[in-house]
Amino acid sequence: MEMSQFLITNLFYSGDITDESDWKTTCGKLRRDYPWLLTERHHVVFSGLGKGWTGWRQRGRFFSHAGFKSQSFGPLNAILSWLTHLLDAVRLVRHKSLIVIAPTPDAGLGAALAKIVFQNRIRLIVRVQGHTASKSLYINKSLLRFRIVECVERFVLRGADVVLPMGQFTSELAVSSGVSPKNITILPFPVNWADRAQIGDLPPTPNVLFVGRLEKEKGVEFLLQAMVLLRNTVPNVRLRIAGEGRCRSQLEQRVESLGISDKVVFLGWLEADRLREVFLDSWLLVVPSIWEEGLGMVLVEAGLMGRAVVASKIGGITDVVRHGENGLLVPPGDRDALAEAIAAVLHDRNRAQVMGAVGNAIARQYLHGRDESVERVRQAICQQLD
Repeated sequence: MEMSQFLITNLFYSGDITDESDWKTTCGKLRRDYPWLLTERHHVVFSGLGKGWTGWRQRGRFFSHAGFKSQSFGPLNAILSWLTHLLDAVRLVRHKSLIVIAPTPDAGLGAALAKIVFQNRIRLIVRVQGHTASKSLYINKSLLRFRIVECVERFVLRGADVVLPMGQFTSELAVSSGVSPKNITILPFPVNWADRAQIGDLPPTPNVLFVGRLEKEKGVEFLLQAMVLLRNTVPNVRLRIAGEGRCRSQLEQRVESLGISDKVVFLGWLEADRLREVFLDSWLLVVPSIWEEGLGMVLVEAGLMGRAVVASKIGGITDVVRHGENGLLVPPGDRDALAEAIAAVLHDRNRAQVMGAVGNAIARQYLHGRDESVERVRQAICQQLD
């Protein structure tokens, strides 16, 4: 389909693609899920809010549009983003049929509303990376907000032409929202360094690793509380935290107040080579999430490096972590169970190694056929429009 129009709806921010850093980030996201957009002849518009800017930016056949400047109030940002997506969809579809890609269901509301009016002139593609509404329930403790976001997600998914979950949990989530299985194509996330992964012996020190965004929903607070308990059961345990986020300073202060500064190191965001080194210098990965995330690619990365996992039994984590085989699953937010599971692995070197080997096979299986999945998605998206 020559020179088709694509609209990618960002919730909230649309990067300034004339900025080299923003452009690199944008290309990375496209390469992960829709690599053909970088090589084939398509007009691509990234729509959302600007961090301190508004208007249009252009780089060849790629455009970024910030309809409004981002605000400090999250719900207002959502409304402004949806309005921008709606207006951009209406503007573009007047000239030619349009394909809209929503990275998450809640990012697709504006486009879904436009599709009601223009029907077959808009194809709506929705990526499912987790149960976004669950953050409102588990993190914000707001049943009302949960119901609102869940209604938005269901509305968007039911209006989608193609739905792209990343695994079994997100596929079931789409079906439970009313999506026909024939409209679903599973698209696994890639690990760009999978061919360079290697399994090494466990280090002498039982290091524990967390990798991810330092946000409340990731449950790092409970991991820190578990470390307090582990001081007594595994005296030489160490925790390494790799990642950045809004909660970093708060978590660093929490480490001080809990008296575990000698046990915890914040590494910041790591490049792939350094991340592999840190995996090799660890016994296991801990994923203490307290929301229903889609899968958590760090679980796959741990498997590629032959490391066991202790994780919350919630959401798509169970797509990869099989209790007692490649790791242990615990109730989310339960520091005692988390500490007990970590200790159980750290007290048995052979068990940790066996779990890591099983995890490697599971990770390889998940990534197998990734290229074929991408091609199926391309065909599902780029079929001829009316």
